[in-house]
Amino acid sequence: MLVSELNKAKIRLSETLKRVLPGEKAHRLMLPQGRELYPAADTGSIIQSSVLMLLFPFNEKIHTCLIRRPLAMRNHGGQIAFPGGRFEPSDKNLIDTALRESFEEIGTDINQLEIIGALTPLYVSVSNFTINPFIAWSEVVPQFKIDSCEVDELFIVPVENFMHHTANQIREVTTISGTFEVPGFYIDELFIWGATAMIISEFIEIFKPMLVVKSP
Repeated sequence: MLVSELNKAKIRLSETLKRVLPGEKAHRLMLPQGRELYPAADTGSIIQSSVLMLLFPFNEKIHTCLIRRPLAMRNHGGQIAFPGGRFEPSDKNLIDTALRESFEEIGTDINQLEIIGALTPLYVSVSNFTINPFIAWSEVVPQFKIDSCEVDELFIVPVENFMHHTANQIREVTTISGTFEVPGFYIDELFIWGATAMIISEFIEIFKPMLVVKSP
């Protein structure tokens, strides 16, 4: 994409995010078997959290960044995720949570980021979190600086790669709960599943009409 095309894509995406979103339909495509999409009736103990899907131009394509969580983490250790974490009392709102966590984990400059919208919140029964995904845009490639306590690796991925017919796969994963098969995205030798794959699934439904992708 040329610069003008990238800007048009940003504007169209921002406008689309203000409309009715595919939410549940897109989430269910990547929902692991046995997991619940909604919490039980008693919601008092659910933890609110936010993640940031950061979009930026690189090599004339729109890219995003993903991180690998350290294996030692209590929840979702070793998994591929977007930067993010739980809401803290010092946060003004859930957008503030997403921006703060992104800065703490991968060193993004908040002044370079523009929040252009949000995707549908989703519930993660394993950790009892509700995840609020926000989409930010940077006009330049961020200068990343990862916090090794919270991030093992950072990956930069063209968003169009998620739309290739080879990306959507079912693979076997092993967690503290056992070994089972789950749907996800296989990109550049990374298997992305769970809540992150559900977020990407909704993003694809919104973004794919803006982009024609050639199969590899």
